[in-house]
Amino acid sequence: MNLKFVIFEDLAPNTSAVKIHLKTCYYFRYHKPTTTTKWHNATDYQNAKILAKQIAKNCKKGWRNAKCCTQKVMHDV
Repeated sequence: MNLKFVIFEDLAPNTSAVKIHLKTCYYFRYHKPTTTTKWHNATDYQNAKILAKQIAKNCKKGWRNAKCCTQKVMHDV
């Protein structure tokens, strides 16, 4: 199954980890745009991991799979 992923980035330094979400995730589908957050698209999980690691280079909190999506991501990857 070829899932689509998005990466959440908090633009305020070291506020939150960079997180990988599924595009079907409630938090992504119903988020309200803000000036302090950014969402990045990724076509597959490997691409999402690479992009999350690159974005997280300047973030002390690192990157991870979003807790709301972890079970579904691990089941389908």
